Amino acid sequence: MHRHRLQSRSFALAVLATAALVPIAARAQQTNEPASTPSNAQGTAQPGAQSVQPTAGAFRGTIVCARVPNPYGVLRAPFDLTVSGAQVSYARPIFNWNSTRVLGSEMGSGTLEPDGKLHVTSRGAFGGMTYRSDYSGTLAATGGTLTGTQSWQGGRAGGGNRTCSIAVVPAPQPQG
Repeated sequence: MHRHRLQSRSFALAVLATAALVPIAARAQQTNEPASTPSNAQGTAQPGAQSVQPTAGAFRGTIVCARVPNPYGVLRAPFDLTVSGAQVSYARPIFNWNSTRVLGSEMGSGTLEPDGKLHVTSRGAFGGMTYRSDYSGTLAATGGTLTGTQSWQGGRAGGGNRTCSIAVVPAPQPQG
């Protein structure tokens, strides 16, 4: 029981640490780029001001998912998101059962609403398993967060599901 509580706390801390990257990156970026929303002297958006959704660009971050029944703990993996207008695509690595080798990529797609609400999904089959992922959240020019679930059938565990949290920031742009 004590180990389960410790793992739950570790997962919560990992999610909080990942989510903390978004405001840090956003503050850093605000010093280098013009604001995309009208603001007051404190640098916060004025009531009624409309935010501008990113219409194109790459975002990078981390996906952190709850522990599954194996001795290797939570999933922490890179997460790449690409926005082109209202269309969104993403990719993240798929690991073997003990997370020691990358076997492929989970690739999904979805939509970005004008208010910044984002929804992406993925379905597929891999190594005798079928999987489905569903993530929702918000995205702005400075980054965003998503939460969702992964579920699967087949494989060593026979099937299961877990919750995931994702934090992304704008990908570095090549210096030119």
